[in-house]
Amino acid sequence: MFQQKGHQDPFVHVGSVTAPDAHMALAYAKECFFRRREGRDLWVVKRSHVHHLGDPSMLDQITDKSYRYPEAYRGVVGKREAAKAKVAAMTGAGPAPRSAASTAGDEYE
Repeated sequence: MFQQKGHQDPFVHVGSVTAPDAHMALAYAKECFFRRREGRDLWVVKRSHVHHLGDPSMLDQITDKSYRYPEAYRGVVGKREAAKAKVAAMTGAGPAPRSAASTAGDEYE
């Protein structure tokens, strides 16, 4: 059974009934889940017509889309400074001098 509370609300699963046919399933659903007019509409779906995702790996992301979430940008300044230090260590050069014009928007002094 799927019930819709308001005109623009989504249908939400509210329970199930056991019935010999669709007509009886609607009658049982009305008595169990719609007795006090708790919603606006009611759907009855045969259990064999509901399919579940057998392979959970189908939900895995194919590409990295972490940039869509704010958590992906935590510590960006620290990561950038660590990368600069690593490059400087690999090339043997010291850290580059910082000027006021080269500060990025997310760095504050």
